Amino acid sequence: MMRRADIRLRIGGLVMSALLLASLGGCVVDRVESSSGRPIPAEPRRVNPAPTAAPVNAVSLLKGQMPVDTTGNGFPNRLDVAVYLFSRPYPVPRHAEGMLVFTYYPVGSFDPVQGPTTPALAQWRFDPEVLAGAAIDDVIGPGYALALDLGSIGLSRLDAASADLVVEFIAPGMDPVRSGSIQRVPFVVY
Repeated sequence: MMRRADIRLRIGGLVMSALLLASLGGCVVDRVESSSGRPIPAEPRRVNPAPTAAPVNAVSLLKGQMPVDTTGNGFPNRLDVAVYLFSRPYPVPRHAEGMLVFTYYPVGSFDPVQGPTTPALAQWRFDPEVLAGAAIDDVIGPGYALALDLGSIGLSRLDAASADLVVEFIAPGMDPVRSGSIQRVPFVVY
């Protein structure tokens, strides 16, 4: 048989649980904010793509964390990349006629303003026909998915623990447009 103190304790616990649930049931959220503190827009807005006549003036590069060894020689030889071309001020990337050039430079030897101070370690050139076959349209928008494979340029390894990757878009009759960032590519995991 239960004692009176035990019964009071159980009833008290049930009353507290009921009060807690009742107080939670009345919560109302009247405003949702993003991490920046600004309200989240109610609906996404549609933006117009860049006109085909607008020149590409910005390049964005996404790369895998590090190359993979597809040859089994112990040296990572293939890096998967995605490139997005922009015609600012339009915020949506686009496809465009031209060529993409990817270059590995020794670490620290490429200055974004002055250019390279030493010869390149490796370079890939993808012409318009290759880019047409590499065209994608993913969550970011239209772009190109490519693989930088040392074997495709006649190399099996580089004499470097890492390299700086620079990408340029070259369109007929236009100055080359270089990505705004230099991407470090590690070949050795410490």
